[in-house]
Amino acid sequence: MAAAVAAGAAQTTNVVLVHGIWDRGRIFAPMVRALERQGCRCLAPSLTPNDGSAGIRPLAQQLAARIDARFGPTQPVVLVGFSLGGLVTRDYVQNLAVPGRVRGVFLISTPSHGTLWALLACGSGTRQLGCESPAIQALNRDDRAWRRVPIHAYWTPYDLMIVPATSTRWPAGHTQEIFCPLHPWMVRNPGLIADLRARIAALTRDE
Repeated sequence: MAAAVAAGAAQTTNVVLVHGIWDRGRIFAPMVRALERQGCRCLAPSLTPNDGSAGIRPLAQQLAARIDARFGPTQPVVLVGFSLGGLVTRDYVQNLAVPGRVRGVFLISTPSHGTLWALLACGSGTRQLGCESPAIQALNRDDRAWRRVPIHAYWTPYDLMIVPATSTRWPAGHTQEIFCPLHPWMVRNPGLIADLRARIAALTRDE
């Protein structure tokens, strides 16, 4: 299996983009166009339900199935997760992905420590997004995946969807501030897209 993963590294970079709550895959349209111009193969699935009610793990399992259906069970992938999609991406990488398959992860406005807004939610799935919920604590306790998978986070201090906005920061050295006044605009920010393209290209060169 490891040999199959290694063999896939020479192919075009496969990029999987995972949307956030109340979104669909089409939210990444400008980013997909930019990545495809540099030769990437992109998958931006619409996961259901998109309201967070199912919780993180069922969406991560759905993501795993969509990745396997598009790229097979072992081809290398780079993942981009936005908002809730970042937590789904993390769960996939940390608990479901074949070791060595994921070559890099980019988190955009991902509530890695939760958001206070989720405390107002009624459903147990959506409450997983609450500040330091058991689900988020479990993800944060297990950092083994990040010893072998490069990760980079983008955040904006003006984020009103993720409260506090600092919840979207990753440890020092892996977080980049983007000037963006609104949470949903992050995936369309030209500076972020340009930086993401360059970093994905660098990952490909390093293989």
